[in-house]
Amino acid sequence: MENMDNATIENCRKLREACLANAEALVNSAKTLEGENTAHVRFHLAALAIEEVGQAVIILLNASSATLERIDNQRRIPTDDHVKKLFWALFSPLIEHGRFTKEYIESHRELARGIHKMRLDTLYTNPQDPLLPQDRVKEEEVCSLVRLCETRIKMEKGVELSDVPDESKLEDFNWFYTASDDREKKRYFFGEYSLDKLAELGDLFEWMKWHRQKFTKLEEEEIELSRQEFKKKPIDGIEGNEPKWKVKFRIYSDSHSIRQKALNEWNRNSDFIIMKLHSSKNSNELICELPLPKSVHIRSLWNTARAISREFVAALNIATMGLFWWHVDKDRSRFYEKIWDLENGTENDTEVGIDVFPALNIEWEHQSLTEDDLKYTRHLMGYIHNAARSDRRNREALETYLTGLALMSRIDIHLRLEPNAFMYFFMALKTLLLASGDWDSTEDLKSAAADQFNEFLPMPHNLSDYIEWGMQLENRENPSKRITLTEVINMKNYCDVYLHLLTEREVIRRRNLADSSEE
Repeated sequence: MENMDNATIENCRKLREACLANAEALVNSAKTLEGENTAHVRFHLAALAIEEVGQAVIILLNASSATLERIDNQRRIPTDDHVKKLFWALFSPLIEHGRFTKEYIESHRELARGIHKMRLDTLYTNPQDPLLPQDRVKEEEVCSLVRLCETRIKMEKGVELSDVPDESKLEDFNWFYTASDDREKKRYFFGEYSLDKLAELGDLFEWMKWHRQKFTKLEEEEIELSRQEFKKKPIDGIEGNEPKWKVKFRIYSDSHSIRQKALNEWNRNSDFIIMKLHSSKNSNELICELPLPKSVHIRSLWNTARAISREFVAALNIATMGLFWWHVDKDRSRFYEKIWDLENGTENDTEVGIDVFPALNIEWEHQSLTEDDLKYTRHLMGYIHNAARSDRRNREALETYLTGLALMSRIDIHLRLEPNAFMYFFMALKTLLLASGDWDSTEDLKSAAADQFNEFLPMPHNLSDYIEWGMQLENRENPSKRITLTEVINMKNYCDVYLHLLTEREVIRRRNLADSSEE
């Protein structure tokens, strides 16, 4: 801090003293409240205290960054981000050493997120869960956090203003911390090649600096390429049909295994999306490559690629009556790695397993993605594409159906979205019936739906019940039956069957038009 003027040093000292004094007062308040039904209150006070410690750390780091008189918001660590303040409070004691692992960084990020999440979970009473806020946090968790606060306050009071790490190291670390929020960058940072580079350099800060320089150069090159693209005008005519872009995306299936043989037939007849299996070991991962022509300007590239990929995924779900979606990590029955019974033995011989039963899995029949599935996907995609662009209600139905898929794909023990997913599939079916003219909104919805499904299914035995539950949810009432994954998938299947029916009708209509024109 030798370049920092006296006024900045004094201001930094006063701000840090205020933060640490407030942290100390908060911890003392938490300790005086020890007693029955106060665990959640003490946890909040301790969390606020540790944030104040983090703010004291950030004040010091930002003050160091201010010495070169080229301050901007991007170079400063934010003081209004709760998780980042918690992280810096937890992480800063070892930052000067520069030799710690990715697990060390990530564990402190997760700990910071965990403290903040616990604070939010115990802030108010959850209207959907009668468990009191004070019962959501354990006494030992509160005591542990209070002890941590006391330790960090004591440590931070001993920090001299001259102890701040080199400014360039702090800039590199702050860039790395922010960049790690990006999933693709994070995957690269902790991939084999990058970690080999860390071993080669032997110093964490040098490794972060190397990454920063590399990505800065790439970003500059990308910005220049983007400038050149934006200067170009949209291209029409034959030239506009020439290939320009290729968008690669990956989808996963919970319901179907995928074989390359079935994909080969699609690829032979497709000048559109090309599909391939990710690997023989991951038979539920599908890699899709979407080529787009020069006529798609860079300004509309994102929206165009997103719309087409979503129409394709919708068609694939409807054709197979399964579940295909972008990747979502889920805990279906466990939130923990291991549980031991320490009273009756050691960790080596007393492991216990406790699962949610039944696990949050859909019991799909064992199915493979077939050539016929993909042929029908092509038909459905054509129908969806044309219907969505010709009628507002069809567009609305498609988006509602896709939202139902998104919610269904995210259901796990942490996020119970069964009623929400069911509701969106019900709304999609209702909107489709309205858009097709099979229901005019004045007649009974159950009767109108039954009329359509009777053509297609021999006995839609409980369709009426499903519509009743959907209407109850729509009216913000508790449905007369608990909505589980079984009801969600069945409601989705009703949408799929009806879209099959609409597609077949459109095929017949076009065939009749073609026959009449020939006459």
